[in-house]
Amino acid sequence: MKIKICGISSPRDAELALSEGADLLGFVFLKGPRRADPRIVREVIRRLPEGIEAVGLFRNQPLAEVRSILGESGVTIAQLNGSETPEFASALGVRVIKTFSTFTKRSLEELSRYDAFASLAEPGRVSGAKGSVDPDWAVCAKKFGRVLLSAPAGAEAIHDMIHRVRPWGVDAGTSTDTSPGVKDAGRIRALVAAVRAADLDTQKIRVTVR
Repeated sequence: MKIKICGISSPRDAELALSEGADLLGFVFLKGPRRADPRIVREVIRRLPEGIEAVGLFRNQPLAEVRSILGESGVTIAQLNGSETPEFASALGVRVIKTFSTFTKRSLEELSRYDAFASLAEPGRVSGAKGSVDPDWAVCAKKFGRVLLSAPAGAEAIHDMIHRVRPWGVDAGTSTDTSPGVKDAGRIRALVAAVRAADLDTQKIRVTVR
């Protein structure tokens, strides 16, 4: 199971996330304290071990701006957190993660129109939406490919989510920060440990059932 740590803004935080077991690094290219410098991101990517992916987060930015940042940073996966259309996503020329506030019949119909590398359900991160993800709809989303789910608070909630959905990956951002744009080793370590334990436990259950 993949673990994505989002909000990486420095080489130090990238190394920290990797040392604790992250599989994907997320770089925010929105205005604010968590914004990453594309030039620094390129240097980070140049040093990434084989198999580690870099993801750039965008929201309702002009196509030319997104393309420019992708080219300057070297990021090859774009996470679209706004109302970007399927045509916009296709025009980027890179793999796309399309984010939704949750999975419903309506959002899955929308997802079906994208040629997405993966989809992400992240309550509270899309247009100010709040709430939780229905595990049954999340399972249905797997019909359209890889599914990432935003990590809930607490090891028990993470275990329940992974047990019920078996997503391709888990995403964590601000919950691993000590302050905006600064990562905390202990929080990342706890998140990774909870995900790995839940994943292993779920695999044991599946083997037992078989």
